[in-house]
Formats: sequence, structure tokens, C-alpha cells
Amino acid sequence: MLEFDHAVVNVMDDLDGAQAQYQRLGFRLTQRGHHSLGSSNHLAVFGNTYLELLGYAPGEREKRAELWLHPKGLTGLAFRPKDAAALHADMTRAGQGVEACKDFSRPIQIDGVAHEARFRTFQLERSAVANGRLFFCQHMTPELVWRPEYQTHKNGVTDIAAAFVACTDVAKTTELLRATPGISIEREGVLRAGNTRLHLASPETLQAFFGEITLPEMLGAPMRMAGLSLLCPSLDPVARLLDAQGIPYASDTDWVQISPLHAGGLILRFVTRD
Repeated sequence: MLEFDHAVVNVMDDLDGAQAQYQRLGFRLTQRGHHSLGSSNHLAVFGNTYLELLGYAPGEREKRAELWLHPKGLTGLAFRPKDAAALHADMTRAGQGVEACKDFSRPIQIDGVAHEARFRTFQLERSAVANGRLFFCQHMTPELVWRPEYQTHKNGVTDIAAAFVACTDVAKTTELLRATPGISIEREGVLRAGNTRLHLASPETLQAFFGEITLPEMLGAPMRMAGLSLLCPSLDPVARLLDAQGIPYASDTDWVQISPLHAGGLILRFVTRD
């Protein structure tokens, strides 16, 4: 089975603000990294997945200008192949529209020693995906990403349980990934990669699901990545932390959620089961 790898939150030129915001939400973030392609990031690393705050440093915008055409908020969902080149070849033979593989890296310091985290990625054709990317990320050096010192968070999050995508045509969006080896379709509008589900639904259906918290705007496009469910052993630490920080939230017996205004442009829902 193809694992879910990470979710990307586009923070544009506000890496400092996003870093502070997510630290207030109880995430332990990695030091700021700088990709060889030109983007910069902080990660919140969980058990088998991670959340990436992705932006650019002053003067670096044009190096990955295509990314910043997307709105702030959730703009990337990445799946983890064991061999990106082989999966790319399989998908190409099956007639799926994919773009070329890219190899890149970012330097990382561990106990004062310099290392280089290396990646190979490719994405579905950008013309087929609105307001973001659906892509595949092979980790050549996973031991440099999943570091124990970064995997414990004050809010207790242990993994990404689900991602939610608002679609004007659920069937059409499903077709983008239906033939991808390792991604299964559980039922209409629900795909699964590893332990993470991808929920595809109309904006109206997702709005009813999230209740009073307003979805990110569709911006005239046929799809918009709207939110994440984050798995926690207990919701009590989440509620206590949000209360202490004065961050408003909605809650029920099995979830706590915060609005895009307080989460960098996406809905974050903390849950105790997937």
C-alpha cells in the first residue's frame, strides 16, 4: 500500500508568523530548512507522517514561483512511494498525467554535524489540480526527517488521520488518483493511503460536516484542500492548551477543531480515532 507522507500548508512569505502560530497550537517544529529548489520550511513531524509549513525567504519567491500562485492554507497532499521513478513509470504507462521527477535536498544539522536530507518527487499534472498539488515524495534519507526529538508535541498529535478536499465534481477528482497503485477507494468520496484517509466531498457537504467553522473559499476553482484531522490519544491536552493560549475552538465528545483564521488558512480537527 502507498503510504500518506505529508500535508503542505502554504504560508507564502510569513514563515515567522506561521512558525509562531503553530507553536502556539502546541506543535514542536523543526528548525527552518532551505531547499535546494529555493523554498523554505518548518516541519511538525509525527509517527509516520508530517505537516509542512512551506514558504519562501526574502528574495527567494521567484525560484519556485509556481507554488505561490496557490492560496495560503492547505495546498499539498503527498504520498510516499518506495521508488518514485518506478511509480512514475507505472503511472505514465497507465495513462495518468504526471510531471517529471525532481531531485532536491536541504541541509540539516544534527548535534552540530551537517547532513543533507534528500528527496525525489513528482506531481499529477498541475492543470488537473486546482489550488494546490497532489504529489509523490520519496525520502532518500528518512532517518533525517523522522527524528525522535521532534516527534513529541504538547498537543499530543501522533499522526495525520485524514485530509478533506472540497470538490465541485467528486467523481472527476477521484479519477485523478483511482488508478494510482497503492491508493484504495474505501467508498464513494473516500480514498485511503496507509493509515490516512482522503475525503472528497462537495463544499456543501464539507461545510455541514465542519459546522459553524467556515470552509476556505473555493476561489472560483473546482477543488480546494480544506482541512486535516490530526490523531491524538486524548483531547484534554488540546483543549487545555487552546484555552491557555486564548485560541477559540469548537468541540464535541470526540473532536476539537479550530478555524482557518487560527490555523494558517485551513481547518484543523483534532480527533482520538480515525
